[in-house]
Amino acid sequence: MDSNMYLQSILNKYAPRSLDNYSLNITALKSDLQQWASTCFIATLNSGSRAKGTAISLASDVDFLISLTSGCNANNGGLKSIYDSLHTFLKGKYNPVRKQNVSFRIKIGDLEVDITPARKHSGNTNDHWLYVSKLDTWRQTNIQKHITDISGCGRLKEIKLLKIWRELSQLDFPSIYLEYLTISILSGKSKDATKLADNFWFMLQELSKDTSNPLYSRIVDPANSSNILSDLLNSTEKKAIISKAKIAIGQQYWSNIVW
Repeated sequence: MDSNMYLQSILNKYAPRSLDNYSLNITALKSDLQQWASTCFIATLNSGSRAKGTAISLASDVDFLISLTSGCNANNGGLKSIYDSLHTFLKGKYNPVRKQNVSFRIKIGDLEVDITPARKHSGNTNDHWLYVSKLDTWRQTNIQKHITDISGCGRLKEIKLLKIWRELSQLDFPSIYLEYLTISILSGKSKDATKLADNFWFMLQELSKDTSNPLYSRIVDPANSSNILSDLLNSTEKKAIISKAKIAIGQQYWSNIVW
């Protein structure tokens, strides 16, 4: 089996699961979320990796963004209070509930679901405000812009391989940052399917560099130029990625890098 075939077999191995057996659970969850949002509710939107075509079975299975009215909790603690309120609500319904940077992860049986509360801008726009717990602040972004950019970038296989490597290496590497960084690293590289192994190896080499490492380049959210995606990881977290990438490129076989 050549390198491209092996990596394709890894993509097949970690393909996202079917949700057919969870339709009732997902319907019930959406009902719960609408109940929590009450008069602030606009919609529960599919977001994240499934919507973008970058889902793998090792990461969350489903991602939902709860779109809330622009004035929701404006005079009662704002976005942080919305985030905290959803956390309390979910803990009363689901166990366990894991706090993440802008979302919460719950489990329905063995199905992992990430839920992000967001306050929509007023007017005809897809822009939303998110609370960023890691920085105790809020950020404007546009999930639909991300879906459009990533799903049409021509780098879905490379993104999924890097996600698989991230999970197997137990690294903190936010998906939105990973996705746009992949596009940046592979700018100018062939999108030919026969170059998959070459492209993935090139990415690992770039991430292993001591100097001119793309992890230290500025990656900006195209939906909001003041939202710096490369700031989602601190220096220690970036050094952990570099260390794992060095180990990866020192391996003789792909099976020692992704398996």
